[in-house]
Amino acid sequence: MKLTKEEKAAGLLLPERLNKAVQTFNDVGYVVIENVYDAAFLDTVRTAYETELARFIQSKGGLAALEGKTFGKNHIGFFPPLHLPLAHTQLVAQPVAVQLMQALLGEDIQCAFFHTNTALPGSGIQPVHRDTGHLMGVAHPVATLVLNIPLCDFTIANGATEVWPGTHPILGGVLDDERAAAFPSVRTEIPVGSFILRDMRMWHRGMPNDSDNPRTMYAIVYERGFIRTPVITVPRTTWESWSDTAQHIFRHNQVVEDTEHTPRVWGA
Repeated sequence: MKLTKEEKAAGLLLPERLNKAVQTFNDVGYVVIENVYDAAFLDTVRTAYETELARFIQSKGGLAALEGKTFGKNHIGFFPPLHLPLAHTQLVAQPVAVQLMQALLGEDIQCAFFHTNTALPGSGIQPVHRDTGHLMGVAHPVATLVLNIPLCDFTIANGATEVWPGTHPILGGVLDDERAAAFPSVRTEIPVGSFILRDMRMWHRGMPNDSDNPRTMYAIVYERGFIRTPVITVPRTTWESWSDTAQHIFRHNQVVEDTEHTPRVWGA
């Protein structure tokens, strides 16, 4: 679905288009909205992000030292610092994304997981997996979703994620490539400026990046208000730059002085 000029100017989907987007999400487990972000803004974000990613890789001893410790060969799961522009309010609380998330999760949504996924050139293929299971072991409406914001065009060549539409309500059994082969899948080829909302129970996997450039996306997780995720810290400068909506969504986290902010790490 592509934002119309009127919707982009208003910062909201029209009611009938919102209903269509919600129905699509509920039916297949994800929805794509195009023409949301300006390319110049994302260029600025990508430049800042690549600096932080290089610093992270260097701090771990280089890419070779991360082999076997990442999300697959040359797939980097990274918690960037919540400094500007990396945590701009348009990324953490973009109005159309919030409109959709509130329609899916309720108005009391929350966030405590600010993450990115980068497939570097030469990355391998991930096993088919889901990011979370069902609450209490039963199928239910979406409780947790992830907002993916690509920082470049997603293509087959650079490793556009493979997803299995309609798998989000499936219960039980071992999830592996053999089981997934019985279901149809698609690749999320989308232009930069888009976002994807995905039910975290949907089957998916990262694919090889055969291009010469990194393929990066944000992976920010939003939940219904009753779920409790370990809190993160938010730098005060970032917090004060955020809209009221962004502050509400991150309300359970801890605001600290900029120098005291430490990004979350895996295992903590």
